[in-house]
Amino acid sequence: MIAPVLLLALSSVVSAIPVKRAQPTDWMQANIGLLGSRPLIHIAIPGSHDAGMSVIGAGTAFSDAANTQTQTLSINQQLVAGSRYFDIRPVISGGAYTTGHYSDVSVIDSWQGSDGQSIADVISDINSFTATNDELVIINLSHAYDTDGDNSDYPIFTQAQWEALFTQLLGLNHRYVDPNPTTVDLTRVPLSTFIGSSAAVLIIIQPDSPVDLGSFASQGFYQYSQLNAYNEYADTNTLSTMESDQLSKMASQRGSPDQSYFLLSWTLTQDALETIGLGDSILTLANSADPALYTALPPKLSANTYPNILYIDNFQNDGKIVDLAMTINTNFAAQ
Repeated sequence: MIAPVLLLALSSVVSAIPVKRAQPTDWMQANIGLLGSRPLIHIAIPGSHDAGMSVIGAGTAFSDAANTQTQTLSINQQLVAGSRYFDIRPVISGGAYTTGHYSDVSVIDSWQGSDGQSIADVISDINSFTATNDELVIINLSHAYDTDGDNSDYPIFTQAQWEALFTQLLGLNHRYVDPNPTTVDLTRVPLSTFIGSSAAVLIIIQPDSPVDLGSFASQGFYQYSQLNAYNEYADTNTLSTMESDQLSKMASQRGSPDQSYFLLSWTLTQDALETIGLGDSILTLANSADPALYTALPPKLSANTYPNILYIDNFQNDGKIVDLAMTINTNFAAQ
């Protein structure tokens, strides 16, 4: 167990992280000597919530940047900034696959939202990064809707629509294929197994109804149960409430380093008025939440309790969240 005086010192150090990159773009490879033998469940990494929503494309009548934009950096720029876990929400729009941020708004009994980066651009962004950086990239696919239909009730993807998306995602280079692709627990695989000789891309699917991976299971596609991150957001726009919620969940889910794979959802959610433009935008809320991560989290860290994924909106290229992840990896994880 880390001594209290050291814990306080580390809290002070983390909260004072300068706005200057301390870790290189290929921070995993740069620290492979420390991290390589550890399974993912003993490593902390930064992650991006609604990662494709740095641009706003086609959308519904009541959507705009204020209630759908969650990021200001593209997928490639987030990778360069150090993010390694990407919440990708695929939708069909105009017959093509793109990312999207859509919600069922009960007060007006319809789905509202906007498109973000196209899936084609996501693939290009990741391939551009992995061409020169042998890093691990995790893509989690969820919230998949066909938005070409009536927005009173957007249907979830059918098996055929998922398979068409998978076929497009075969364009991703460096897809990691495990020797036991249908049974492997990816959280127990050492980092060096993934990136010992090249970059590695994990494609995780989290559908709303069961989807058969079929032959795609041997081509780098995995079910959510194989990288089963505990991911329960606070669903509040109040910073103190979110902090308490997420830190309490971390304490209960991570009583030991092997208890569960934990995603710290450090995000604020708009209330009903904010979603219609009466209040803060998603990015404004993120600009309140993100700095608090560096002061609220460190005092709660120990060798037994730490997050695996530091998950935020408005991921920035200032190096701070990578430094925080590496502070966890160096001083707490697998001690």
